[in-house]
Amino acid sequence: MENTTVYKARRSAELPLLIALSVNMGLWSYFIIIGVWDFYLAFACIPVFLVIEGNLIYRTITARTPFEIVLRPDSITVKDRIIEAGDIKNVFVKGYFMPVIGIRPKGNLLVPYKNCFRLENDNYINGLTEWAEQRQIKVSHKRFMRWL
Repeated sequence: MENTTVYKARRSAELPLLIALSVNMGLWSYFIIIGVWDFYLAFACIPVFLVIEGNLIYRTITARTPFEIVLRPDSITVKDRIIEAGDIKNVFVKGYFMPVIGIRPKGNLLVPYKNCFRLENDNYINGLTEWAEQRQIKVSHKRFMRWL
């Protein structure tokens, strides 16, 4: 039988990002509408703002649904995505009280959104970092950039 470990996880809620972008986009929209810039710029910028805002609201709502992280000897499965251990460049742990895990594949400059999650139990982080260190994957306890 294959040696596997299963953890429960959720997507990070990204509430600070949602609030910051909402304020920023609201101010930009206000300045565009009152006529500081060209009228055509409003038709170009405001739909883009609404798409980004809608995407962030959708992610905040779906962050509540739990999924499984499966650690196998040669790969890790995040939800339905299988990531081979040899394809992982870095594992990031961001935060202390509610840490967010990010898995950066080789060849990527930023961590993809689908590779970011928050484990439901903080004790699971030790198991994940041990798994990564056994496969000689660098584990960094610092902030990381992720693709929106």
